Amino acid sequence: MPRISFTVNCEYARISELIPGLLICGVSELTLDNMIKHRITQIINATTEVPNFRFLGNIQRTKLWLEDTPQTYIFPEFDAISDQIHTLIQNGGRVLVHCVAGVSRSATICLAYLTKYHCRSLREAFHLMCRTRVRVRPNIGFWKQLIAYEQLVKKTVGSVRLIYEESQEEKLIPDVYLKLILAERPQSPTEDENGNRPLLSIDGRVRRGSGKRQRFQPVLEPLPENIEAFA
Repeated sequence: MPRISFTVNCEYARISELIPGLLICGVSELTLDNMIKHRITQIINATTEVPNFRFLGNIQRTKLWLEDTPQTYIFPEFDAISDQIHTLIQNGGRVLVHCVAGVSRSATICLAYLTKYHCRSLREAFHLMCRTRVRVRPNIGFWKQLIAYEQLVKKTVGSVRLIYEESQEEKLIPDVYLKLILAERPQSPTEDENGNRPLLSIDGRVRRGSGKRQRFQPVLEPLPENIEAFA
């Protein structure tokens, strides 16, 4: 069998129980011991590159075949997979959703489920996840689709907005990231005397923010931990 190797941050990838019966992790936590310890009854594999490992035993699997790119169309998966997770948990099951790093694809699936069944809004779902996860970073394409999904299932204008962020390749971030921005930015000529600068929402509204905003870090970064797994 070919050897499969992934580089992940084990702190980001660790197993977290978001609500009773719904867990999330990265690939490094996919061990038989963890499946037994957490009493996992269903695994949802949100990747193309990670196989459904035989060494995890006879646990039921669902594979979604998702790429972690802004262009990946994940929206059609939200309703069916959220309903599946809900039914499993209601029947006493324990569902583990994983991707490679445990920060983007798997987080997106969990956010969709939490938004539909557990939380009042997508924003609330994000903050719920952040209480147990070190890093929750769906890519910007996934965020656009999550925002649309919240509008669909909650029948509202949505609780999360995309705002202009010049440091990002696509120039957009969800506004829930603002408090997580890490690197300070020098003052811009557009800032006022109080250090405030306008933030442009994608709907054209101007919003005010602190001039001492910091640069948001990307979804994935060079990480030292290596794991090896065998199909």
